[in-house]
Amino acid sequence: MDSRHDDKRMNVEDDRLSSLPDCLIHKILSFISIKHAIQTSVLSSRWRFIWTSMPYLSLSRDDFTLLPKFSEFVTHVLSDRNNQTEVSSVKLTLHGEDSDVFVKQIIKYAFSHNIQTLNVATVLESDVQIPLFLFSSRSLKHLSFMMKCSAVRQYRTVVEYLPYYFKATSTWDFPALTTLYLHSVTLCCDERNDPCIDLFSKCANLKDLTIRDCYMNGFEVVSICLPLLSNLTLEQSISGSVKDINIVAPQLKNLTITDFQHKNYLISAPNVVFLLYKGYHCLQPPANDFLSLEKADICVFYPKCAHQVLCLLQRLHSVKFLTLSLEIVERLSSSVELLSNQPSPYANLKSLMIHPGQLIRSRERVKMAAEVRGYLLDSSPGATFTVYSYEYIRVMYGTKLAQDHIKKLRTFLEKEKAATDTKMAKIHEQGKADVDIDMSLKDLSVQVEKGKRKASFIISILKDINQVLEKLPASTRATIQPSISTLRAEADTVMKKITDCIKMDLQLLKSVLS
Repeated sequence: MDSRHDDKRMNVEDDRLSSLPDCLIHKILSFISIKHAIQTSVLSSRWRFIWTSMPYLSLSRDDFTLLPKFSEFVTHVLSDRNNQTEVSSVKLTLHGEDSDVFVKQIIKYAFSHNIQTLNVATVLESDVQIPLFLFSSRSLKHLSFMMKCSAVRQYRTVVEYLPYYFKATSTWDFPALTTLYLHSVTLCCDERNDPCIDLFSKCANLKDLTIRDCYMNGFEVVSICLPLLSNLTLEQSISGSVKDINIVAPQLKNLTITDFQHKNYLISAPNVVFLLYKGYHCLQPPANDFLSLEKADICVFYPKCAHQVLCLLQRLHSVKFLTLSLEIVERLSSSVELLSNQPSPYANLKSLMIHPGQLIRSRERVKMAAEVRGYLLDSSPGATFTVYSYEYIRVMYGTKLAQDHIKKLRTFLEKEKAATDTKMAKIHEQGKADVDIDMSLKDLSVQVEKGKRKASFIISILKDINQVLEKLPASTRATIQPSISTLRAEADTVMKKITDCIKMDLQLLKSVLS
């Protein structure tokens, strides 16, 4: 009775889902890859062709052990899909060599179907030259290119540039684009073109721009002159031949710059509310005061010119929450004559924090001249004032580093546990007649090699965590230790699952050969 009742209830629930309009079913299926979406076609005749009209395509190389299988699948999806249906979103995850073929094939298809969102993330062995037609699209609103590091490389080697390769022959023409994210992208200026070409000038609706770890060859000036830009992040952003970065953004609210080279930033953004700058050298004072500024975090490791530091601080006079690196304070303290007859400009200040930018120095005492303290605080006597010691920052940094390692490894372990469980279930269901011996041998060889790399990665992170913990005080280690113990147990379980999965593959192959 109970079994019949359960079957009836499941049928009713299935009917309820099937009765939803296609657009809602498409939205539900958009949270999984297109491979798994296609698998729903066996549920009933209602579901048979649902996937063919999905406007969302999520293609992942991770769903396939062998490259030929992925290639065959991509061809199947693009050829069998309803060609009259537009593609609103493509998410593409690739790794290994020959990925440029898939990038070009899929992007070309998507752009011919009025794509609005394109998100490409890869772990690549070789360069990928992006097709020239990508530089112009009337429909594209969100574009993201991100180079990921493989698990082992991320911890053991330096990631080189040139994973993505754009040859910039003209200004990018994206009139509808609102979000652009570039990570580890190479932009090469054609020798026949102006080295000061303004790539983004035809992206008039761009509101969010992020550039991380990118390389520019042949450019001398990068101009970011965008009337609607609201959020700009440049993190270790541009290396190569670039000397000047010109930012003109009247609507800019949030500005983040991390720069460990020596570039000139020419900034005109009077409405900035949040400013974060971290670099070896001082940021050039902006063309205008930041009149709407509420929070600023300025960290300079080697401030050489006290006058330039003072000019920058004067531009921040409207700030409410100010954080400065100790190196800035020490530079001003060595040139207190610049502060004579200079009134404190910070009438709105509510909080001032001072912290060391460099953690390798052994000196613990913070040196801050009375004139510097007066310059920063006299106009806001009610503001809170906090100075962090080197030891405190070291402990905080070490704790965060350990927690980041733990989070990264736990995410990896959860993903691997799910993948091995799925693989084991598939092996159990697979009959001897379904086994292709040649393909299985190749698959087994790949699995063994991957298993070695995964085990090496797990062990390397656990070692990294131990090295970090050794440098922390005993009281801090005690608070983290329970998480470490749990993580080690999870790591042992996952490594055993990986080994068991390989053994099951081997056992199935043996049974077929015998």
